[in-house]
Amino acid sequence: MKYTNLGRGMRLFLWLAFIAIFSLVNGCASLNKRATNKPFTIIVLPDTQGYADTRHKETQKHWPGIGDQRDSFFMQTEWIKKNRKKLNIALVAHVGDITQTDHDEEWKIADKAFKTIDNTVPYILSSGNHDMGYSAEDHKTSHSRESLLSSYFEPSRFTKNPLYKPILGSNKKLHFKEDGKTENYYLFLKEGEMKFLVLSLEFKPRDETLAWANKVVAQHSDCRTIIVTHSYLSRKKGERTGDDNYLVKGNSGEEMWEKFVSQHKNIFLVLSGHAMENLLSSKGKHGNIVHQVQADYWYWDKPEIKAGSGFLRIMTFYPEKNSIEVQTYSPVRDKFLTRPTSMFTLDYPMQ
Repeated sequence: MKYTNLGRGMRLFLWLAFIAIFSLVNGCASLNKRATNKPFTIIVLPDTQGYADTRHKETQKHWPGIGDQRDSFFMQTEWIKKNRKKLNIALVAHVGDITQTDHDEEWKIADKAFKTIDNTVPYILSSGNHDMGYSAEDHKTSHSRESLLSSYFEPSRFTKNPLYKPILGSNKKLHFKEDGKTENYYLFLKEGEMKFLVLSLEFKPRDETLAWANKVVAQHSDCRTIIVTHSYLSRKKGERTGDDNYLVKGNSGEEMWEKFVSQHKNIFLVLSGHAMENLLSSKGKHGNIVHQVQADYWYWDKPEIKAGSGFLRIMTFYPEKNSIEVQTYSPVRDKFLTRPTSMFTLDYPMQ
């Protein structure tokens, strides 16, 4: 039977079927739309190493009497779950140093914390230097890239979870650089008419990792892109990381900028941890502004935020204002940090 002889109802059915199939195979385009101008939030979890610090109790050595802090980790994810609808939380991004010494007991704490939101709010993880190659002899990290991250947060934790079906699409395996590994992977988000790619990179990403990342971002040039990684900015204001003493080989923040971040017009945001608060906005090769935002509250000299104290970042996107409002809040202390480095607004065109 020729198409021209089909009934109107059958033609409508075939057209709708075509649209459904097309949407499943087109990455960012496969996601359901929300209200066009509705604000939405990304929660950033800075280094939680102190909350999972049970092996050698490094946190207690820095702050005697502080005690076990795992409840701070649990309170963070419980608060996220409770405020999911109120804040319209689209994603949680952990910027690395999930654990202190890549130890089973510490990963179990992280596992328990994230199980709170496993079926409620999507999240993406970044591996930090404390999450790999720990040596019990010298108490130093990153002797190698061996890590328990993928044992506790294996790719199947996301690919088999219905919550991730719309943000992984039909080609789930393509989202992970290596089979069975969660060190480098990406998700899609759709908010209103905006399509996002969120890509997580390992600590000090290797050249082959950046080559993979370049390919992924280029293939999805229609997606506004966010990069999540651990070490990118330094402790000095507006400066990216350079040479360091870690034994694992890979690219510094400055090298990541030159080889990867600056090369793509669709990258607009880099989220990192590792070295306190920092902020840098730079112009990429194509003239696009890239906001590079860092937060880590483990090492700090202020009493109210020693060892982290549950502080996290609330990044609220306001499409109608073309801005991203950044706040720093602790569900543990029920307190906001209001200084300029903790509370600020980023200009970003969304209309």
